[in-house]
Amino acid sequence: MKKINLEYLFLAVILIFAFFLRVYGLGTPVFWIDESISTLASINILEKGLPILDSGLFYDRALIFHYLQAFLLLFGQTEFLARFISVIFGLLTILLAYFIGKEYSLSGGIISALFMSVFYLEVFFSKQARFYQLFQMLFFLSIYLLYKSKDNPKYLYLSLISFFITINTHLAGLVLAPFFIVHIFIYNKDWKKYLSALPLVSLLYKFLPTKELSSNSAVSTMNYFRQYAEHTSNMVYLLILFIPGLIWAFIKKKRLTSLIILPSIILLIGVFTLKTFALRYAYFFVFPLVLYSSLLISFLYEKYGKIILISLVFLLIIPSNLFFPHTYVNMIKPADHNYNDYSAPEIDLKNIPLELIEDIKINPLMCLFSPSVEWYVKKPDYVFPFSMDGRGNDSVSYNKTNGEIVDVYTGALISAERPEGDFYFILDYYSASKLKPSQKEKLDKILEDCIVSYENKDLKIYLCE
Repeated sequence: MKKINLEYLFLAVILIFAFFLRVYGLGTPVFWIDESISTLASINILEKGLPILDSGLFYDRALIFHYLQAFLLLFGQTEFLARFISVIFGLLTILLAYFIGKEYSLSGGIISALFMSVFYLEVFFSKQARFYQLFQMLFFLSIYLLYKSKDNPKYLYLSLISFFITINTHLAGLVLAPFFIVHIFIYNKDWKKYLSALPLVSLLYKFLPTKELSSNSAVSTMNYFRQYAEHTSNMVYLLILFIPGLIWAFIKKKRLTSLIILPSIILLIGVFTLKTFALRYAYFFVFPLVLYSSLLISFLYEKYGKIILISLVFLLIIPSNLFFPHTYVNMIKPADHNYNDYSAPEIDLKNIPLELIEDIKINPLMCLFSPSVEWYVKKPDYVFPFSMDGRGNDSVSYNKTNGEIVDVYTGALISAERPEGDFYFILDYYSASKLKPSQKEKLDKILEDCIVSYENKDLKIYLCE
C-alpha cells in the first residue's frame, strides 16, 4: 500500500513540475501563424455559436479543440488562455504514457511519465494554441483503449469515440482505421464485430481526398526525410535507446506494441510523402520515441536494480537545458519563448508601438496574412492574395454566395490594387516569401512612394499617402 501511495506521490510531483514548465511564460511569445487561425475560429464560436469565419466559411477542423478553447476565451481573450487548453492535453498525455508504461512493467509507468514530462517538444507543443497536442494524445489514447477492449468491451465504445474525435482533429488519424477494423473483427464477439463497419465507413468516405496531398515523388520524399532528420540530430542517443526498448517491449506485449508502432510508422512515412515540410506533422511520433526509450530504462532497472538509477539521472539531466542551452532534449529550466521552428513562422505584431496601432485603427488597412493582424491590430479592410504554402498563387481567397471575393479568415476584401486615399500596409516576410514574381510586381506598385513607419525582424508597416 505504501509503495502504491509513493508511486502516486511521484506521479503528482511529475505532473506539478510538468504543469509549471508548460504554464511558465505561456502568454509571452507571439502567436505563430496557425495559432492565430485557431484562436480566430474560437472567437467566432463565442460570437456565433459555430466556428463560422467572417468570410462565411465553416471551419470544421478540430471542433472539440476549438470549442474547449472558446470556453477558456470566455474568461479573457489572451494568448495565455488561448494556449492553456493544450497545457491540459499535455498533462493528459503524460498520464497516458504512465498507464501505457504500466502495461509493460511496474516501473515503466512512472519512468515514462517522467521523461514525457520534460521532453522539450512535448513541452513546446503543450504551449501552443493549436491542436497538435490534442491529436497526439487522442491518437495513442485510441490505440490504448482499443487494446484494452479485448478484455473489457466497454473500452470498445470509448475507443471508437476517441477514434472519431481523432480524425476530426486531424485527418491523419485515418491511419488507425484498418487497425480498428481488424482488431474489432478478431477480438470482439457477437454483434460487436459489426462495429468494425464504423471505422470502415470513415476510411472509405475520407481516404480519397487525402490522396491528393501526397507528392508522389521519391526525390521530394527523400528531401523531406532529410529535413525531418535534421531536427533529430540532438537526440541520436534517444533513437539508439528506442530500438532495443521497442524490441524488448514487443517481446513482453506483442499486441500492444504492434498497435502502437505499426500505425505510427505508417503515418510517419506518409508525412515524408507530403507536398510540404512541417515539423508539427511528425510531432506525434515523439510519443512512441520517448515511451520505448523510457521503457528500456525501466526494463534495465527491474533487471539490474538501483544501479540503473544513476543512468536515469544522467539521461535526465545531462542532455537538458542546464548543460546545453541551445541543443537540449530535456527541459529542466522553464522557457518563455516558442520553439525555434522555421516551419511554424511567427509574425511579431505584438510589439508594435501603441500609438502606431491607434493610428492604424482609424485608417484603412491592407495586409497579407490576416488572422494575426486581426488579433493584434484590427480586422483589415483589404487583403493582398497569396498562397500560404507557396503552391499556386492564392489560397486565402473565398468566393461568397453573393459573388464577392473575400479573405477566407477575416472576410476582408481581396484586392491586388492600391486602395484610394491614405492607408497602412502590413507586409510580413512570411507571406511575402510566398509571392510569385507577377504578384511581387503588383505589390511593388501598391507600395510605390509609401514610407516605412515601423519594422522588425518579421515585418514592415508602410504608410501610403
